[in-house]
Amino acid sequence: MKFPLFLYYELLIRLTIFRPEIGEFRSALPFDDYVLLKTDKGMMEIPTDIINIQFKDPGLIPEREIGKLAAAFRPYSEIDSMTGGPVSNAS
Repeated sequence: MKFPLFLYYELLIRLTIFRPEIGEFRSALPFDDYVLLKTDKGMMEIPTDIINIQFKDPGLIPEREIGKLAAAFRPYSEIDSMTGGPVSNAS
């Protein structure tokens, strides 16, 4: 399913409450089970079921789940050190 762009911005607003360093939206790459959400500072995988709930009724996502998602955010500097190469310019 293709999701409207505003959905990712709404979710990022909620995520930055827990991790302000997440950064600004850059792109979203949908896969079968998750969406790879990229910002100017890093990236994270958001399960498709969470995206669907955010679209239909955001209030059903518990704050602790948002916190867990925010904790899974990986800055480009961390990803670069794990992979040995720069991914920060990837879109």
